[in-house]
Amino acid sequence: MDKRISVLSCGWLGFPLAIELQKNGFLVKGARTSVERVTELQQVGINAYQVLLSPEQIIAPAEFWESDIVVINLPPRIQRGKEAHIAEMQLLNKLLADSAVAQVIFISSTSVYAANEGIVTEEDTELPATPNGQALREVESTFLQNRKFATTVLRFGGLIGYNRLPDARRFGALPDTLAQPMNVIHRDDCIAIISALILNPQPGEIFNACAGEHPLRYTWYEKAAIKLGLTLPPLAPETPVKGKIIDSGKLLRQLSYSFKYNDPMQLF
Repeated sequence: MDKRISVLSCGWLGFPLAIELQKNGFLVKGARTSVERVTELQQVGINAYQVLLSPEQIIAPAEFWESDIVVINLPPRIQRGKEAHIAEMQLLNKLLADSAVAQVIFISSTSVYAANEGIVTEEDTELPATPNGQALREVESTFLQNRKFATTVLRFGGLIGYNRLPDARRFGALPDTLAQPMNVIHRDDCIAIISALILNPQPGEIFNACAGEHPLRYTWYEKAAIKLGLTLPPLAPETPVKGKIIDSGKLLRQLSYSFKYNDPMQLF
């Protein structure tokens, strides 16, 4: 395959994604912010570049943008505030408009949805209360409206798998969301879905991407506790079960996709 793909950036998800794409015959370019991390990419055979983004400027070698597809995997950093993320994504949007890039896969999050009850689809437009969710919703729109390239938005649920499982330290301060259903996705599914979009582009589309089963977060922690030899206090019987359930039906239909980990409890 002769498609050139730039992955921005190659962290917990982007690094194995870059390796998988290269294994499948694509010419892959990976980005990290530090020289040390760039070296790590080079050591596994990825064409690696140091790319630095800020609200004022983007510093990167020109050849990193000489690609057919760019996968943007840059979640907002809470400590900087939402305006900083929006500003640097607007700069990136303009840069890509002047490049050879034809397709953008923008990794977003289900945090773009308001904290309502019930089933949530891509048609839900109510803004969330969180700054990160608001920033992502605005950035999604910025890329989708650019006509110089075709954008597909992937709204991933919480990322799980590998080292992203509860460990003993997590039981010292359990979240206050134990009675809420989980909306999560395994990293292997993330990589497979991105790969499917590269082979079967869906320009202008937005897809939710969460496992089909939504166990209570309490059940997740309970299983983890058993595995660790710990005891989790029972959930009070009067505790109301509240929370949204992300529907990924559109993704399953349009990409004919089947989740590798449709039930998060498979990991236990």
